[in-house]
Amino acid sequence: MEINKEEVIKIVLEAGEMLKKYFYADSLIAYQKEGVDFTTEADRTVDAFLVERLKALNPEIEFLTEETFSGDYSSFLDKENLWVIDPLDGTVNFSRKNSHFAISVALVNKGEPVLGIVYLPISNNLYFADESGAFLNQKTISISSVGSLREVVLACDWSWDLEKRKKVVKWLNNINPLVRQIKSMGSSVSDLASLAEGKIDAYIHSGTKPWDVAASSLIIKKAGGEITNANGGEWNIFNPEIVASNKIIHQDVLKIINQ
Repeated sequence: MEINKEEVIKIVLEAGEMLKKYFYADSLIAYQKEGVDFTTEADRTVDAFLVERLKALNPEIEFLTEETFSGDYSSFLDKENLWVIDPLDGTVNFSRKNSHFAISVALVNKGEPVLGIVYLPISNNLYFADESGAFLNQKTISISSVGSLREVVLACDWSWDLEKRKKVVKWLNNINPLVRQIKSMGSSVSDLASLAEGKIDAYIHSGTKPWDVAASSLIIKKAGGEITNANGGEWNIFNPEIVASNKIIHQDVLKIINQ
């Protein structure tokens, strides 16, 4: 299927301008979801904008977005063309005037991302990946060359499912004494994109959703990184447990978190 990549990027940039206006506004309307999770007017408005504009480009492509779906994703695994969208990843950060948040848009074919765009509006950083490689603001990027655990900067994040958080605690207890630094920055999309450009070396999470990882996972792979499930097995965007790394340290990380 022919996709106008430049037009898709333009739409994402426009969505970023919308988020900036909400970010700098004096107030923000929030809506409670299940448990401790919540969403905002910005999430919903930008989600609707992205769906409307992308549907106008390619009416035949279906959508899986954070604001319009929850539950069992199995029916989406065999879709040949699917837009997977997170209009605002890092909603807590966004609501607290922390600029570490992102838009994620990916085109997925039978569970495999073929095009990924991640945009951080406040820093104006646009990550992009397709069959030609991984890029940040049109410049090629690659993962870090760190090979020693004692030099590793590892990032993690926390599921809204409170039981799944306990698994990350276990992993961190195992690996904490062996790595240089552990970060939890509040945006899976942004953190995984950071891994692709070498700012961090590994990332662990026990409860991601497809829209958290679809675009960034492609960027990581095209930048030379590796992604598996927590046991080292084959991973796809519908798997909630993810271990991503610069590839060099991947087996070491897996071995330690599973002790």
